[in-house]
Amino acid sequence: MKHKWILLMFLVGLLVMIYPHVAQLVNSQLQRNQVEEFRTALDDMPADEVQRLIERARQYNEEIAVDTAGLRDPWGDQEELVTAYRDLGFGDEEMFGALEIPKLNLRTPIYLGSSEAVLSKGVGQVEGSSLPLGGLNTHTVLAGHRGMPTIPMFRDLDRLKSGDVFYIHTMNETLEYRVILQEVIYPDETDSLEIQEGRDLATLLTCHPYRYNYQRLLVHGERVEK
Repeated sequence: MKHKWILLMFLVGLLVMIYPHVAQLVNSQLQRNQVEEFRTALDDMPADEVQRLIERARQYNEEIAVDTAGLRDPWGDQEELVTAYRDLGFGDEEMFGALEIPKLNLRTPIYLGSSEAVLSKGVGQVEGSSLPLGGLNTHTVLAGHRGMPTIPMFRDLDRLKSGDVFYIHTMNETLEYRVILQEVIYPDETDSLEIQEGRDLATLLTCHPYRYNYQRLLVHGERVEK
């Protein structure tokens, strides 16, 4: 009987140790499946409807290119309701695209907005930044947690260095961005997140240091033209 209790305690301890790793694998696969379902859903959508959505989103990007007021830290005040995306025909519960970072073996959905509900299931586009469609005079800022117990997310974002690449899969194409800079800022230092004339930029943002959130780690990328 004593040996059975020892074996049971050993098995329980082993399960506790391996659970986070198994959960990470499972959740990572679930996120990949979501991305594939997104692509399948787009294939089933009429081409003219997809094009209308893209045109609305591009118009939104053109409007904020001349009025960048409203860019805010995703871990700041979340009380203000975001209605602009719904007016465009997008909801924060629907995927807008997907982010792929080969170096981190990460492929995760992109949602519009950066509420806690969004960040708990994928990457969120920070309100006030460009929608992730690419194009001159755009700068999309994609925020993600530095890692949750069962989802790595941006935990290893600091591994990305100049020259590394990441991809944004949109409704109609795949955009390639090459890392040009990594920096650490405080939440109110948003100058490097602004749109820059004539450039196509994408920034990955997460809290810093790991397990804390009083600073922000930024990885800036610039579009690689094919």
